[in-house]
Amino acid sequence: MTTAGSAWPTPTWPARGWPGQSTSPHRLAETRGWGRNIRFAVNRALTLVLTGYVEGDVIRHTEIFALLRAPDLPVGHTVTVLDEMGIFEDDSEPSFERWLAERLEGLAPGIRSEAERWTRVLRDGGPRSLPRREGTVWLYLNRVRPALLEWSNLYDHLREVTRDDVLTYIRTLHGRQRHDQLVALRSLFTWAKRNGLIFRNPTSRIKVGYEYAVLQPLVPSRSTAASRRPPPRRRGSSSPSQRSTPPGSLRSPPSCSTTSTSATAG
Repeated sequence: MTTAGSAWPTPTWPARGWPGQSTSPHRLAETRGWGRNIRFAVNRALTLVLTGYVEGDVIRHTEIFALLRAPDLPVGHTVTVLDEMGIFEDDSEPSFERWLAERLEGLAPGIRSEAERWTRVLRDGGPRSLPRREGTVWLYLNRVRPALLEWSNLYDHLREVTRDDVLTYIRTLHGRQRHDQLVALRSLFTWAKRNGLIFRNPTSRIKVGYEYAVLQPLVPSRSTAASRRPPPRRRGSSSPSQRSTPPGSLRSPPSCSTTSTSATAG
C-alpha cells in the first residue's frame, strides 16, 4: 500500500510500540526539537524499515544501517524512534573494537596479538594495573604504531626487537614526539616483560627526557674584545682628562675684557 503522491509504502505500525498519542513519532520529534527536514527524513526511514513488520519482530542495527545509509537517511534519529518503540536491538560493533582493528592493521601476526593484549589491559586494567581512560589508550597505541609497523617488516614477535632497534628508531625523533613515543614503547615492553613475552626490555636505561640544542660558547677573541671595549661617551660630557685636571694648573689666561676693567679700576 502506498500513500497518495508518494512512492513510499505505508508502514505497519506495531500496536504495542505506541500506547498513546503522547509517545507517537510526531510527538517524539517535537520533544527532541527535530526540524522539518529531519522529521521528513525520519518518516521516510521508518516507512522503509517498518514495511512488512510483524508484531514481535526485533529490528537490529546491522539490518538497517546499510539500508538507510544508501539513500542517505538519518540512522541515529531512526534508531532513537525504534528504541522508544521497544523494538530495536543494538548489535553493532563497539567503536573501540573498530578502531582497534584499524590500528592493528598491517602488523605482523605475533606483534599484532601482543599489542592487542597490551591495549586491552590498558583499557580494562589487570591484576597489577588500573584501567586507563579511553583517550589515553588511543594515544598510547597511536604512538607505538609507527615503530611496530617498521619492526613488523623484520620480526614476528616483540621478543626479537633489540635495544639497538629502539635506539635506531628514536634517533629519527626529536622533542615532544621522541618523548611521547618512547614513553608509550616503554609501557608496552614493560608489560611484555612482566608477562613473560620478552626476555629483556629493550627500552630500559634509555633516557626519556627531551633533547635540546647545545648552546655554543662565544668565540674567545670576540668575547675578549667586547669586554675591553670602552663604554660609549655621552654627548656633552667632559673628557676624563678635563675632569681630572687639578685646580690652578693649565688654566686658560684671563680674557682682555677682564684685564682692562682691572686697570681702569686702579
